[in-house]
Amino acid sequence: MKISVDVVIPSFRLEEKYIVPILSLARPANAIITFYIVVDNPTIEYSQAIKSLINNNDIFLIINSENLGAADTRNAGIAAGKGEWILFLDDDIVVEKNLLEVYVNAIIESPQEIGFLGLISFPKPTKDFTRAIEASGSMDIFNIANRKDCFAWGATANAMISRNAAGDIRFSSVYPKSGGGEDVDFFLKIRKENGYKNFKTLPSAVVHHPWWKKEKVDFKRPFRYGKGNSHLGELNPEYAYYDFLNAPEILLVTLAAALISIFIDYSFFIFLLKFISGIILIELIASAVQTFKRFPKANLKVIMFVLALRFVHESGVLAGKISRLKAWRIGERFHDDGKINKLYFYRSNTYRIVKWILYPLLITFLFYH
Repeated sequence: MKISVDVVIPSFRLEEKYIVPILSLARPANAIITFYIVVDNPTIEYSQAIKSLINNNDIFLIINSENLGAADTRNAGIAAGKGEWILFLDDDIVVEKNLLEVYVNAIIESPQEIGFLGLISFPKPTKDFTRAIEASGSMDIFNIANRKDCFAWGATANAMISRNAAGDIRFSSVYPKSGGGEDVDFFLKIRKENGYKNFKTLPSAVVHHPWWKKEKVDFKRPFRYGKGNSHLGELNPEYAYYDFLNAPEILLVTLAAALISIFIDYSFFIFLLKFISGIILIELIASAVQTFKRFPKANLKVIMFVLALRFVHESGVLAGKISRLKAWRIGERFHDDGKINKLYFYRSNTYRIVKWILYPLLITFLFYH
């Protein structure tokens, strides 16, 4: 009996240079492959080359009547098919020719798996901004297949799930339309419904992803991801825990205290202003130490970008919580690796250790000067 696979490709741009090679992938003889391109752009105009491949037999094109966002667009692709397995691909990737063969062989060898996580390869960064993205660790999920045998979730640019394992679970439309957090939520919920079994990684299932905006500086994406991620603890409380306040949270609390202190104790107001300056300096030092550890050739510009990327993402998380009037969730963190551990304030890494050392020194210095 042949293996049935639905390939779901959400798209807004429908660019020929990416879509045609995906649709032209060789189909394994022992599998039934059906492509569902779901376009989240009602006014889309697309090339004749793509039109010629749409046959409503094994290649379908679905155009949303309105902009639904990343989550509901993928859900439409899931609903359109009936395949036993669902492969999610992005619309801006370059696929290896053997991609479908690798996934089908993995299904044959491990049919009991709830899904598979492929490798998403990015080109070597040529700009300081993209070097900083790489050094910050925010890209680690894309190459998780090279580092782990299995993991709790994966990026939907190249990941497969078992339809049976997913059941009625779908991407949540609570998250931002443009994406951020919904993929983590989706995979973790499937994992939970299947006895917290992780997804098997497939380093040989390779796609190549270009840098966003041709490596131009862009802080909208990490902020948006942060706002999306702010929902994760609320919707998946078993993975949530509390920790020391991060820089945006400390600055928010300190600024609020400073505004109040103007009317109560001006000397304390000055103290808090100095403390804010110290916070920024400590963040820079801690980021520099951690960046050099991960990326020894980092220059000052890369260090500043790493600091900015972390600050912007954490600010996005904070903004998401405040916008929903969830102030008590300030300080809440999330185990996106699937750990269920409620121990508070227990994690340590280079960045945190440097801060633990410098914050007491800063407070001591300010009190005596």
